[in-house]
Amino acid sequence: MSATEPLILVVDDDAGSRKAMALTLQTDGRRVEEFADADAALERAIEDPSVALVVTDLKMPGKSGLDLAADLAAARPDVSVLLVTAHGDVETLLSARTLGTVDYVAKPLAKDDLRLRAEAALSRSRQAGEIKDLRERLDKRFGFEAILGISKQMEELFARLRVVAPAKTTVLVVGESGTGKELVANALHHNSPRRGRVFVALNCGAIPREIIESELFGHERGAFTGALVKRVGRIEQAHGGTLFLDEVSEMPPDLQVKFLRVLEEKRVTPVGGNESRDVDFRLVAATNRDLIAEIDAGRFRQDLYYRLSVVTVEIPPLRDRRDDIPLLVERFRDVFAKEHGKPVTGVTPAALSALVAYEWPGNVRELKNVLESAILFAAGARAQERPREPHPPRRGRAHRRQRPAGGGARPRGRTGRGGLRPSEARLGGMAGRPVRDAGRAGGPGGS
Repeated sequence: MSATEPLILVVDDDAGSRKAMALTLQTDGRRVEEFADADAALERAIEDPSVALVVTDLKMPGKSGLDLAADLAAARPDVSVLLVTAHGDVETLLSARTLGTVDYVAKPLAKDDLRLRAEAALSRSRQAGEIKDLRERLDKRFGFEAILGISKQMEELFARLRVVAPAKTTVLVVGESGTGKELVANALHHNSPRRGRVFVALNCGAIPREIIESELFGHERGAFTGALVKRVGRIEQAHGGTLFLDEVSEMPPDLQVKFLRVLEEKRVTPVGGNESRDVDFRLVAATNRDLIAEIDAGRFRQDLYYRLSVVTVEIPPLRDRRDDIPLLVERFRDVFAKEHGKPVTGVTPAALSALVAYEWPGNVRELKNVLESAILFAAGARAQERPREPHPPRRGRAHRRQRPAGGGARPRGRTGRGGLRPSEARLGGMAGRPVRDAGRAGGPGGS
């Protein structure tokens, strides 16, 4: 019998009754352990994560079965409890039901009834475990853990996010392109009371002007040519959850007025509709532009800006947090080495030095793409090819570099402080030395 199989604890002060229940459950090949008192069973359940079900007598000297169920609900909410009672105490059983994963079986015990109820309780435990595992994976993917950083700037960002996340307030996330604004928005959602509800994202810059109103507000059938069916807009889809508007500065001015009204009234009217509907959502907006400059230029409404910027979270560009680059390099190396099946275990000190020195105008997104290219072209433990250039060659005015939004320093082209392009330093020159060791071997620190 595998030690990974779910473990059932049988708790009863009466040895004969305890043994009979244990034997009945063991007939299905279950792992079963017996306990004469509730405290010993509770200690076992806390120390062993394989415990999935506790079958306990209701009336016992000292701690009762109901007390044990309450303790388990606090310490191990994923463990199901089956109360065994001959007393028919309706009030007690109703109290037990409020604990969630609690059922009961009446004495005298029918073996088939005990086995069926135990199987149902184990199924509930499996579901609770799967939900817990899913939440942990979501936390890793979308929680604060997914945003890597050990620099002072990132520590300050994490501290601000932890304060803001549980609140209902609107948040404006600002930062250059590629800094991870949607990752921050996801983290805010998954660390808020709305985490169990929907997260709806819309990139205002990626939707044609002609249809963005319909995307946001929805439309009724026949509202315009081609509106053959009714459509629910993103605002209504986000009801109860979080609405994330990326590149909010690209929202057309006439639509800004309508969206401001939604924020003020908490009601939305679909295009072509006559009736408004109540909506409850948390708004997180993001932009890589300077909205004050956009207001001065007449492209963004000042009143909408005030509604969006109740709390502003600024993500620092990668060039301002170089201490984080080795950590990010190691994360991306691990991800892409597994994804592409490459036996790459680290980067050379020279490559890490070039990565830290480079200005990264494309921020974390650019670093991620460069690392994927480096891993992809690595032959064995050492690359034979250079990755692609981080930026395409410029041709005429169309490729003139723009000053980044947010007032950041102008990127210094494709060379870093050491005068090396990442590709010229042979980013793909992977060695068996982990990134953290390579950094101690001579890679420069952050600036």
